[in-house]
Amino acid sequence: MKIAIFSDTFLPQLNGVVTTVYQSAKSLIDLGHDVVIFTIAKDPHKYIDEKYSHIKIITLPSIPAFIYPTLRFTVPVGFAYKQLKKFKPDIIHTHTPFAVGWEAVIGAKMLNVPLVGTHHTFYDDYLKHVKMDYKWGRNLSWKYTAIYYNRCDLILSPTQSLADALETQGLKKSVNILRNSLDTDFFKPTKNLTDKSNLKKDREIKGLSLIFQGRLSYEKSHDVVLKAFALMIKKMPGLTLVMAGDGPERGNLEKLAEELKIKDKIIFTGFVPYGEKVVKNYQASDIYITASKSENMPIAILEAMAVGLPIITVKERGLKEIINDGVNGFFAKTDNPADMAKKTLELLSDPVLLKKFSKASRKLALQYSHGKITSDLEKKYTNLI
Repeated sequence: MKIAIFSDTFLPQLNGVVTTVYQSAKSLIDLGHDVVIFTIAKDPHKYIDEKYSHIKIITLPSIPAFIYPTLRFTVPVGFAYKQLKKFKPDIIHTHTPFAVGWEAVIGAKMLNVPLVGTHHTFYDDYLKHVKMDYKWGRNLSWKYTAIYYNRCDLILSPTQSLADALETQGLKKSVNILRNSLDTDFFKPTKNLTDKSNLKKDREIKGLSLIFQGRLSYEKSHDVVLKAFALMIKKMPGLTLVMAGDGPERGNLEKLAEELKIKDKIIFTGFVPYGEKVVKNYQASDIYITASKSENMPIAILEAMAVGLPIITVKERGLKEIINDGVNGFFAKTDNPADMAKKTLELLSDPVLLKKFSKASRKLALQYSHGKITSDLEKKYTNLI
């Protein structure tokens, strides 16, 4: 099967969409399919695994978008058509409803090829970045999204929460659920306590530690985590918080850490390239924590679960579909640092419960393995064709 994948965002950017697109492409190639990726990301080939260095990536003409660091923009005027016609795809799969996504729509219509569209996230949570965080902006965002995906022959969503929202906001077609996937052989727990202890030393962690790994941006509500952490270390002074990643909110978070007098207890790692370092960051930690209200099906949480980390989070959007409260983590009250601190300390103070939750996380994560999810995607492609 020849599959053309379209995405406005791709390596070296790191986010859930990028990870899903890249991993999906690799898994489809492993199954013997021919895959080409169309994107506007700059120099993506430099960041491809050596095993997949032969993967074909076509970078369309673009300019910096300015509205957000690392984003680029193009005009959907059919830049991809010539290469797409030469490739002769059996299926076109678009992962973003922006300029590159419209290139997919144009190509699918001109070549009369089935178009699959995956809607990954609640875009209205990101409108502050483009100064449209108002009621009219949110309404416009949903209307635009529905218009785009109504042009697809098959619509996919990682969660029922997002699927329901799409249908409420004007989508005329039904949405199929296809979960995000991860490499559960790559993301796995440490073999023993000695390995974990050595990883902690490498990262200058002396005792128990919490981790958030991902983008440092306003919609993630990191301020709630920092305020909760400030309460935690009053009762557990040896605790460390690792903020692994980078983003536009980093400066504000470092300033808040200073104001809360906890900066010496927090490790801001900066950008972490996707790969072994990401796994080791998880393996050196004891709990994954986030207060984000904007998550759909975050890859980072699935990765943390696969490594065997219990999860402390809030019962919002897609999170309630992947976290089992009281089994592999706890839901804290939304925007409530005191409750988040209480739930986290409860877990950290009970080694037996911590170990039980750890095993449950790993077990739950196995259902999101690449093999299972990609097999499902392959069947959906075949049925659509």
